[in-house]
Amino acid sequence: RELFCRSVLQLPIPSLSRPRQLRAMSGLIVTRDGGAPAERVPPKSVHVDVDVVERIARHRLAQTFVNTSPSCVEAAYVFPLLDGAAISALRVLFSSGKEILGEVRERAAAEAAFNDAMSRGLRTAMLREESGDVFRTSIGNLGPGEEVEVSLEYCLELPVIDQAVRLTIPSHVAPRYCPSDGMTAAEVCSQAAISGYSSTAPGAAFAAKVEVNMAGGVCSVESPTHAVALTRHAAESGKILAEVQCSGLQCDIVLAIFPRELFRPVVVREVHTARGTEALMLSLVPRFEALTQRIEAVFLLDCSCSMDGQRIEQAKRATQIFLRSLPTDCFFNIVLFGSDYKILYRHGSVAYSQVSLQEATAYVDNISADMGGTNILDPLSSTLAQPPITGTQRQIFVLTDGQVSNQQAIIDLVRAHRCRVFSIGIGSGVSTALVNGVARASRASAAFVQDREGLEAVCIDMLRKASSRSVADVTVSWPAIPALRSQTSLPPIVSGEGFSTFTLFPHTPLPEGATVKVTGDLGTRRLEFEVPVPPSWSAVDSGSEAILHHMFARRLLAEMQEADPPTMSPSDAVQLSVAYSVLCAHTAFVAMDRHGTEMPTGVVKASDLAALRGLFTWPMGSRHGAKMPTGLAPCRDPYSAWGGRNPFLLMRAAGTRNSLEGQCSNIDDLVAKTTMLRSISTEFRVVSRPADGSHLPSVAGVRSAIVEGALGMLRRVARVAAALPFIPVSLRASLGGGHSTRAATVAVGALPQQERQQQQQQAHGSVTDPEIGREAASPLAAMASASGQQPCGRAAVAIGTGGESVSKLARLEALLRLADFDGSFKHSPELRALIGLDVTWTSAWAQEQWGGVVASQVLVTAVVLAHLTREFAGDRATWDLVASKSREWLRSQENLWRGSGIDSVDVLLEVAAARSAQPPQ
Repeated sequence: RELFCRSVLQLPIPSLSRPRQLRAMSGLIVTRDGGAPAERVPPKSVHVDVDVVERIARHRLAQTFVNTSPSCVEAAYVFPLLDGAAISALRVLFSSGKEILGEVRERAAAEAAFNDAMSRGLRTAMLREESGDVFRTSIGNLGPGEEVEVSLEYCLELPVIDQAVRLTIPSHVAPRYCPSDGMTAAEVCSQAAISGYSSTAPGAAFAAKVEVNMAGGVCSVESPTHAVALTRHAAESGKILAEVQCSGLQCDIVLAIFPRELFRPVVVREVHTARGTEALMLSLVPRFEALTQRIEAVFLLDCSCSMDGQRIEQAKRATQIFLRSLPTDCFFNIVLFGSDYKILYRHGSVAYSQVSLQEATAYVDNISADMGGTNILDPLSSTLAQPPITGTQRQIFVLTDGQVSNQQAIIDLVRAHRCRVFSIGIGSGVSTALVNGVARASRASAAFVQDREGLEAVCIDMLRKASSRSVADVTVSWPAIPALRSQTSLPPIVSGEGFSTFTLFPHTPLPEGATVKVTGDLGTRRLEFEVPVPPSWSAVDSGSEAILHHMFARRLLAEMQEADPPTMSPSDAVQLSVAYSVLCAHTAFVAMDRHGTEMPTGVVKASDLAALRGLFTWPMGSRHGAKMPTGLAPCRDPYSAWGGRNPFLLMRAAGTRNSLEGQCSNIDDLVAKTTMLRSISTEFRVVSRPADGSHLPSVAGVRSAIVEGALGMLRRVARVAAALPFIPVSLRASLGGGHSTRAATVAVGALPQQERQQQQQQAHGSVTDPEIGREAASPLAAMASASGQQPCGRAAVAIGTGGESVSKLARLEALLRLADFDGSFKHSPELRALIGLDVTWTSAWAQEQWGGVVASQVLVTAVVLAHLTREFAGDRATWDLVASKSREWLRSQENLWRGSGIDSVDVLLEVAAARSAQPPQ
């Protein structure tokens, strides 16, 4: 039998002679003859149960597939998980009731065990990492018509975005762009494994249950992507249950969890009674006033074809607000990239001024997503190679849909430079390994938004973090406990961003009043605080339940392997991975039937028929000489009457001539036994999911689809065998000679025209979701056509609110575009159309308040600030930096307005708000 590569995807490695846009998927993939493209088998159903405790989420993901092929297959299941997920359990349940559980082994050893199990005909499966956020499960010996449920358990830390804990359940693997160079051998193999497949089937049933438990309580749970049903626990205000049900997996599931006490630091304890160890987690979201720094801001904007439609329009609007939010003393530049890249100022960043703002505004308005593939490496390398501007800290902002294959080269490039790279991923299927990896390697921040979410507030939050100093040289002092093992390299602490760290030690009583002390350097001052350790803990006696132990091991593995140079050897990583049952790049989960119930492999290909020469002993007597077994009773396992062996499949056992003689004397005998199964009421186990989401087996008398598929397979094999020269002529008629078999391949030209068009669109990276269309480039034009569209931003959490929210957001964007680089506003026809403010109104105010002429720019700026506060309070994160510049500008002009009872900017804005509450018509 061939090696492991035959038991998974038989796909050619893509040529590296030119860039390619590869399409990927999440689903079951079955092998075909001679390396032909595999058939995609999308999931029949997906169910996920999530338990969120503080900012740690434990997932139990179950996906059900059905082999609709008429033959037994070797299959592979490709699926996405978020970067940083700690996979701790694998379970595969077949429709016959057979269940196999996975264990972590060194990767080569796991592959050898999988191949050995395949050759012996055992039920087997293997799970391994293809890249940081793409995984593959190989399933051996999946029978025709057979159903299989693949269950995973994993946990991860949830990020904090816009003061909400964000939970994302990824739906599919997005397209990957392959550059002509810069890919490692592992990345080449990974792309070969996931190429050529589109997203999951729209009809798959999806259900998710998320239980949130936070000590400080939960305000609400909202979703910008799906309708959510909420159930609160009457007795416990800190718990809330959110349920999502839908048909189709075209976009990621996103939940925004709003805690009541987000900024309260906590220490969580977990004791593993079987191991005698205790894990501690410190989790906090700090909030403090940080010192500002002078920056050079370089914005890298993805203009590849995959950004076409709503994504590029989101990016353009966010960039316009980003430009108006820049500090007045900064330098800036804009780089557009696709297959190639363009730079607004080729000789380097320029000083921020009204002239450069106007130039950049016109440049961004003309952007379109027409630059081919997604080559991030070259523009990033060019930007980092530019000499830094004296007296500034260069800060790079990358906005992309994150669909590249050479992510390791990009991460290594960033790690080699002392420059923070803030990365923002947009859309479903974005590579979380790339976006998080770039930010982590540069000690910056990362964020993600969906296609219908507001991007503006996220970009402004990134700019705020880049303009402020973070807490560096962080140290965490745990309670004085012997044999302590904890993280050694801690990331900086950033205001408003989640921070966590773990430690592990033998479980011993902690001293009363024990605390965890955190210290760090914040520029000219020192940050220091203590968090008490709670007296109680969560006790677990099973490895699969030890969430904090898994998180500790996963964090330690990532920390040591991402260090430059790595502080952990592959053998050390394997030892840690196996000890804590957490998957890493050097290990794999392997599962097999330990009871020795063999399953014939049964993948019969044209190249395999030569093995039939020594496999059968052809009797020349009666074609139906075999007698059916007597006393056969209905059974839960349809294979039990054959000693646990599958009678439908042909087994190739090396060195065993008579492997079938003990069961059947010839093919017709085997067909007769198979036909007998159809004549009785065979009961077998069918896994169904009750309403409570548990896994309870139900037994039903059914006519097995496996029988139907197996009969068809055997007849086709017999017809092919009849044409072989070593088959006796007298036997060919009984085998069905004269009939031809057609290869199970479909040419692209034979596809329906609509399907061919969809494949061509996906090959070029275009967005195929009909609800994601191109929007008007001008915010004022968007205001006129916004009705009826999907809401964006935070307003999108109220599903079905129509076009009002979009119109409101468009008005906000149009208003902010009128700001000068210093934050001031002037009279203009556009401003009058937006808020009804004209020269007559401000002149009347100046005369009444000051008894004379006051610069209209001062009054207009004050009125606009008052209008923003009154009309767009819920979107303050979007306009807050512009407002801060406006207030500073007003302070610089106080000699023009101070007097007549107005002695501060706050008083000026209060008066402006009162007078403009009902402006004259």
